[in-house]
Amino acid sequence: MFFNKKIEEIQIEDIQSLIDNAVCESRYLDYKQELHIDTDGDKKEFLADVSSFANSVGGDIIFGVEEDNIDKIPTNICGIPYENDDKLIRRIEDLIRQSIQPVILNIQFKVLDIGNNKCVFIIRIPQSIISPHRVEYKGTDKFFSRNNKGKYPMDVSELRLAFNSGLDLNKRISEYKMDRYYELISNKNQVLNDNKPIFVVHYIPISAFNNSLKYFGVEEIKKAMNEVNSRIFGNYCPKYITIDGVYMRYNQYNEKSFAFYKNNGIVEKATSDFFEKDFTYENRMPKVTIDMIYGKDIVTKLIEDFNEVKKFYEQIGINTPFIISCSILNAVDYTIPTKGMFSEVIGKIDRDILCINDLFVENIDDNSEHILKPIFDSIWNACGHEKCFYYDENGDLIE
Repeated sequence: MFFNKKIEEIQIEDIQSLIDNAVCESRYLDYKQELHIDTDGDKKEFLADVSSFANSVGGDIIFGVEEDNIDKIPTNICGIPYENDDKLIRRIEDLIRQSIQPVILNIQFKVLDIGNNKCVFIIRIPQSIISPHRVEYKGTDKFFSRNNKGKYPMDVSELRLAFNSGLDLNKRISEYKMDRYYELISNKNQVLNDNKPIFVVHYIPISAFNNSLKYFGVEEIKKAMNEVNSRIFGNYCPKYITIDGVYMRYNQYNEKSFAFYKNNGIVEKATSDFFEKDFTYENRMPKVTIDMIYGKDIVTKLIEDFNEVKKFYEQIGINTPFIISCSILNAVDYTIPTKGMFSEVIGKIDRDILCINDLFVENIDDNSEHILKPIFDSIWNACGHEKCFYYDENGDLIE
């Protein structure tokens, strides 16, 4: 079936099959004989089409196919003029990204060359998990959705429902994280050291909390973990199967860490390994003792971990967007001192649950060091510093 095929696998024979089987337009499918994006009016019409799919159930727009105007059944492959794949896709991508807000994620494109400098062009638009999306182009400021008859402007009640769904999503994610924090602090399952500080990171696909939720089997989770050599902040550990996913635990030298790859796509990792109580500077007179946070370890280990989780998500088929959420628990009075031989304490963590602002990851190919910098800056801010020490003035990681 056409709709079940990955877009990279679609061939011109699949388009012909739609014609042979008289597959008519629907809520999921739209045929266009031509692609017009030259005038402002053409662009507005195109953007309305694209956003309507994202705001409803997703689907495919196929350019270069003639149709019966009454029954909306495809009749012939005619193609659209084009020079090369990259130029066509780049032009469309730029228009969509600049003129629809928020940006629609994970749109896919397919160019099928039919000769004579013509192609069939497919745009596959997913059902958005951050809708509603608004067309913002030269005076147009509208929301569109789609039914079996085509696109239409969303009314007030539909917009209210869409916006409330987004607020509900944020609330459910926040409640989930707080429940996990209190369970970690209580340490009822003895997975971490009692009363020690905890660094915890959650990777949360938005799809885990909306109607596009897909549950993954433990076999495919474990296979993907093996493919990317999943670890707990650099430590290799055995894997254990549970009803909720695949679990790893590290327990050595009185330090404990764990990782949980859940069947809804959430990855949770926690450790006490970045902290030392009563750390003493032996070379200072008089000796200075502080409750230490090893900031350099947090930076290097979290970047390494994030790169690994990105590969895991690619392997198992979890798309952006997803959230990275970090917190430090049980660390009141712990700190990162200034750099240098005569390190000083500028400030200390002042709360039992230090929640770092969530990061929203839209592009999995973006540089991990740059994505994570706001998390590191916030941790350093909590200890009285202006920013993380391990980035230069240009925001690049210092090797």
